[in-house]
Amino acid sequence: MREKDIYEAMNQGVLLCDEKSRILYFNSSYSRFIGYRLEEICGKPIRDIRPGAVVPDVIANGKPQESLFRVENDQEYFADVYPVMEDGQVVGSVSVVTSMMNANCIKDKMLKLEEQEKVMKDRLSRTNGTHYSFEQIICSSPKTLETIAKAKKVARHPVNILLQGESGCGKELFAQSIHNESDRRDAPFVAINCAALNKTMLESELFGYENGAFTGARKGGKPGLFETAKGGTLFLDEISEMDYDLQAKLLRVLQEKKFRRIGGLQEIDTDIRLISACNVNLQQYIEEKKFRMDLFYRIAVFPLTIPPLRERREDILPLMKHYLHIAEIQNKQNYTFTDEVKERMYCYDWPGNVRELRNTVEYCALMALSTEITLDCLPPSLLQGQQVMQEENIIPLDQRIREFEKNEIMHTLDIYGRTTDGKKKAAKALGISLSSLYNKIGKSET
Repeated sequence: MREKDIYEAMNQGVLLCDEKSRILYFNSSYSRFIGYRLEEICGKPIRDIRPGAVVPDVIANGKPQESLFRVENDQEYFADVYPVMEDGQVVGSVSVVTSMMNANCIKDKMLKLEEQEKVMKDRLSRTNGTHYSFEQIICSSPKTLETIAKAKKVARHPVNILLQGESGCGKELFAQSIHNESDRRDAPFVAINCAALNKTMLESELFGYENGAFTGARKGGKPGLFETAKGGTLFLDEISEMDYDLQAKLLRVLQEKKFRRIGGLQEIDTDIRLISACNVNLQQYIEEKKFRMDLFYRIAVFPLTIPPLRERREDILPLMKHYLHIAEIQNKQNYTFTDEVKERMYCYDWPGNVRELRNTVEYCALMALSTEITLDCLPPSLLQGQQVMQEENIIPLDQRIREFEKNEIMHTLDIYGRTTDGKKKAAKALGISLSSLYNKIGKSET
């Protein structure tokens, strides 16, 4: 297999140019993107075809440009452009292009999703106390799609789930979606935030209490969430903040599937599916004696991590458009983002994740002086130009190149196999020696 065969197998567009920015090669994905066949424009300067191309700049200064949001010929896309070095000199460039959906298509899709969301919310809120299902999750990134696939798979099995992730990344959205994907979808979904109540109040909410159990208790008593969620799902958000002694009582309920109300003597059967969530490292809490190890293993039969927004950047633009459409409905006004705003929001770190993005879009809509949302409409945190990669987190170029080479080699080995003969064929296909192949992938992979 030749190196070009590898490029042809990629979904992303790949463009190779020489030191004068002339087109040497591009794959089928790139051909579909620009609307030309290779034989039609091979040898032409790239800017004759795409006037906004940054290839000449990268070749001139030898510095890569990554995550560039571009719009040309009504096409939105992100480009990563790298110089190709030989003996310390720039001899060309390689570009990897990821095409975004047409803006109008996104808007139409958002309109349909909005209608579906309203119908689904109305239906669900009337039946089981939820508002979301997996169909309401706006995403296009492989990471999010992979997380959804895992969540859907485990939803069908009656095991306890621990959702882990930063604040604002959508843990309750996933919890509700898992419930609605499960066999318990017709039973209640009951949620409580463990950090919002002190030990006594949280215990009374979970276990309920009998008449006269304590001063101020409701006459006739009150059923707890273990009762109201029977047959359904109990969602304990920020479970890491639950009092240590109360954790032991929760553990007993999970083990025995029975409990007593506060002030009661009768044991009551319960049947719940527990989904817990936290935004801290529970292993560290266990080491610090803040969380019980035995409870951890009970609640985390299947741990699922929700990635932060900065690790799934492909979701940012669709989410922006989704929340902008909501703002348009609320304000009865149509809006558009400028390219500069899209690029700034794409590159921003989003420490508050999706929740912060939604608030930012609402803020922008309120600040807009016309239908166009410009940089002046952004909140101070984005105007200060905070970027995704702070200086201390920037990955050196040589390390990026090593990782890219290793990934390409591993992909080729998947084709030829990891036997000695397969490695020889892979090395030949990639145009490198067998010893170079071993050096580039490291001993641990051989």
